[in-house]
Amino acid sequence: MIPEPARLAIHQAGHAVVQTLVGGRRSAVRRVSLAGEHGAAWGGLPAAGEALLDQEILFGLYEFGLVTLAGIAAEERYLANSPPAAEPVVALSDLAAWQEQAWRVLGDEARVALVSRNVMRRLEEWLADGAIWPVVERLAAELLLRETVEGAELQQLLASLPGRGGE
Repeated sequence: MIPEPARLAIHQAGHAVVQTLVGGRRSAVRRVSLAGEHGAAWGGLPAAGEALLDQEILFGLYEFGLVTLAGIAAEERYLANSPPAAEPVVALSDLAAWQEQAWRVLGDEARVALVSRNVMRRLEEWLADGAIWPVVERLAAELLLRETVEGAELQQLLASLPGRGGE
């Protein structure tokens, strides 16, 4: 079962918002869409969607974890308020990308687990923030209406995030 559109939208909005928080002034998210072609998967099933930066930037491991796991964390927040009828599935491609990179850098299961917990704890804090979660929800709502949000409209939605001039 591929997740319902609202959950997919929350997932992609979570990536975009966290990319914006992590990227700061170094980069901007240029496009968020429910129609990506990057081959993501939920529970082994294909699922489309993307949140693209306007340029390649080098993230440290912790930043990479925040951005990569942001969609999963946003889904968890969403599912806490809207439990699914069936067993929820996870974005396996995001989880696999994080675990592969974390293992490559840390080389130890205990350290990967520790850093993973710290990343998820930080994401939970951000997504519980009253200035951040509403941006995720607004962006998700726009994605459901239009499938893709980009350019000035996307920047306007993200502008209210802390550190983006909308504080």
